[in-house]
Amino acid sequence: MASFDLNALSGINAASSGLAVISNNLANSQSVGFKSSRAEFADMFAGAQNSPGAGVRVEAITQDFTQGTVNGTGRELDMAMNGEGFFVLEDQTGKYDNVYTRNGSFKLDKDGFLTDQSGNKVQGYLLNETLSTEANPVFSTALDSIDLDALNKQPNATSEMIYDINLDGEEVENVDSAGVSVGASIGQLTTPGDDNLNAYDGFPDYFYPMTIHDSLGGEHTLNANFYKNEVVDQAASLIDADGNPAALGSGVKYTSWLAQYSITATNEQGDVTYTGHVDDGSGDQGQVFELRFDTNGEYLGAFDPTSATPDVKISAALNFAIDNPVTGATDPLGDLAGITLDFGDMSQFAGSYNQRGTTQNGYSIGDLVGLTTAADGVIEARYSNGRSIPVAQLAVANFADKNAMEKLGGQTYAQSFASGAVQLGQPENNGFGSIVSGSLEYSNVDTAAELVNMIQTQRTYQASAQVISTSQTLTQTILNL
Repeated sequence: MASFDLNALSGINAASSGLAVISNNLANSQSVGFKSSRAEFADMFAGAQNSPGAGVRVEAITQDFTQGTVNGTGRELDMAMNGEGFFVLEDQTGKYDNVYTRNGSFKLDKDGFLTDQSGNKVQGYLLNETLSTEANPVFSTALDSIDLDALNKQPNATSEMIYDINLDGEEVENVDSAGVSVGASIGQLTTPGDDNLNAYDGFPDYFYPMTIHDSLGGEHTLNANFYKNEVVDQAASLIDADGNPAALGSGVKYTSWLAQYSITATNEQGDVTYTGHVDDGSGDQGQVFELRFDTNGEYLGAFDPTSATPDVKISAALNFAIDNPVTGATDPLGDLAGITLDFGDMSQFAGSYNQRGTTQNGYSIGDLVGLTTAADGVIEARYSNGRSIPVAQLAVANFADKNAMEKLGGQTYAQSFASGAVQLGQPENNGFGSIVSGSLEYSNVDTAAELVNMIQTQRTYQASAQVISTSQTLTQTILNL
């Protein structure tokens, strides 16, 4: 009789644990990033095969890490993980190096760090500002907290410009109303609004102004004028800056364009004034480069048409110094190093002028106004100074045995010995999932299935209780003999 009671009691205990798991699942059916669990039962057997057994026990409580439903929220700091992986958080308690979660409900703390709702800082790979360019961001490989407020607190003077423009290959040679070719006045080109009278007084074929910044973050306009010069049947071999034969050989035809630069600014009265001059003191006529293109319209290099060696390739750089006696700002770099010009993406194909994208790396100070997170986890921040730049890439983690992770509550987990070492990477790489911005992954609890399981487990509990009742009836019958 005793085995009746003990077996039935183990059934009641197991069913009670099962109901607790179901109850927890149902209670968290709306918890963001929650993963449902199930109680797994195993029999207890001792003795020979013809033994009736010793009851049941809860062998394990296993979590189901399948994907939950991703719903849009419209909140830009909400992020959902679609696929494998966990967000990585710094543990503010200091007990663990990092903790891990599927709950992507993030916020900015008072210092501008991206955190979860409990204040744990989100970890990622920060932008390497030394290796990065405006067109090609490079991220660190070491984990760090993502600080979105640190950038743009100091202005950055313009030091580099990248030009990507197609100049119309069908443009005719530029001459003024008197028939004077622009090529005949190299070094004497007038700038827009200049009253100096030179041999050539025509207009550029293509004009592109762009805002640059001085050492205080002040704005100036860098005016770029492009003039179609002439088609040249090259008669002499070119040499490069190192004195070696250049790509162009003897007799190779090329097309010559002139690019002329000057710097202007607009005062409070709306007057346009020259604030930039060539460092050699040659006045406000601007600085001129010759750009050469081959017969396929491909860029060949930049040259100094005013040099004694005009066929030597140069690394184009503006030698302007900013003249701003009101603010005390110096040249764009503050150290007279000039602005590097990259014409490598320029072309000269027939049809039209096409501004494919010209960038510069200077900016004034600004405050964070918004952010966007791409599917690959790259966070692009928008600032009040008009900048929109990638600042970091989210880190994602995974484990060989996710069920062996230590559960900490709040949909967070910690690494354990049994879970294996943490596997770190970036979204959409090496099997990791992607990031869905402005969305959250909700609980993967199937409410209908849990209710069915609850009824079944309740019946198991009742049946086990009925066995105990029957055992008591049998015992009472024996005692009444």
